[in-house]
Amino acid sequence: MKEKSNLSVGVDLGTSNLLIYVEGQGTLFNEPSIIAIDKATGNVVSVGNEAAKLDGKTHNKVEVARPMQGGVISDIQLIREILLFTLDKIFLSNLASINKLLICIPSEITNTEKEAIVELGHGLGIQNTEIEEEIKAAAMGSGIDIFAPRGHMVIDIGGGTTDFGILSLGEVVLSKSIKVAGDFFDRQVIDHVKTVHKLEIGNQTAEKIKIALASLTGPLPSDEEGNPLIFQAMGRDLVSGLPRQALLNTEEIREVLLNCFEPIKAVLLATLEETPPELAGDLVDSGILLTGGCSQIPGIKEYFAEIAHIPVYLSEVPLTAVIDGCKKMLKMTNKHFYSEV
Repeated sequence: MKEKSNLSVGVDLGTSNLLIYVEGQGTLFNEPSIIAIDKATGNVVSVGNEAAKLDGKTHNKVEVARPMQGGVISDIQLIREILLFTLDKIFLSNLASINKLLICIPSEITNTEKEAIVELGHGLGIQNTEIEEEIKAAAMGSGIDIFAPRGHMVIDIGGGTTDFGILSLGEVVLSKSIKVAGDFFDRQVIDHVKTVHKLEIGNQTAEKIKIALASLTGPLPSDEEGNPLIFQAMGRDLVSGLPRQALLNTEEIREVLLNCFEPIKAVLLATLEETPPELAGDLVDSGILLTGGCSQIPGIKEYFAEIAHIPVYLSEVPLTAVIDGCKKMLKMTNKHFYSEV
């Protein structure tokens, strides 16, 4: 790629997925936030999709890790390795062509962790490194004018956390976060299958079950003939230790998810109760915007609408809303927009 000295790059540093936007070229990386490391040498074996394929299937010489867990940084060094690996791949090691780096991060990250991420950018040779909250980027990426004197609410249900934000005049007025989201749902599915079906399954199988059978309200998902959907889960029998399968249905997975959503419901109500009155009045019309990977669960819009008694909308770009918002932020020249660290 021809060198440019004023190239802007945006990063969505999510628990489940890492997305990288390059000015003028679009989103060039959209893969799981997973890294595989050679234990003996410390070298990166693979990142993203290739590393995800190794999850649960490696030997003792290779470690597969997620440097972002539950919306917080579990290993800043691994985040550096992921960014270095992916940016090297995109820019063919010519990181000097990056003039500005904007990294969108979960709301739960502490000030110390924010400083560490900015320093990480500096360590890559990118002095103009800024950070911003994912909830703000998700709103912008979904088409909300967050700079208007009007209250908006966003619920971002990702892999590690469910984030709640009330926005107005370009800032997050109120935010809350709970470590109950996609990864937690998967763990609950694993526990359910273990308890009810006496079968041990892995994370990848649990996620497939969630995607295939999940729903929260309304008629249970069914096939073209009207029969309840069934998922054939493969795993290890807890009694015999031998490979076995179990058939799971939509009704039992809905029950699992409804239990998972109880704490999310509690945080939603707490957020609405703490919202300033004028902004709460705006929500009667502007409603709630749902984004993030798990916002695609069937019946979720109706579920939240019944709780909040205000309109609920699904983002048209739930998986890319943050990076789309990051793109818009990079095009803005008003420096006060970015967060101070």
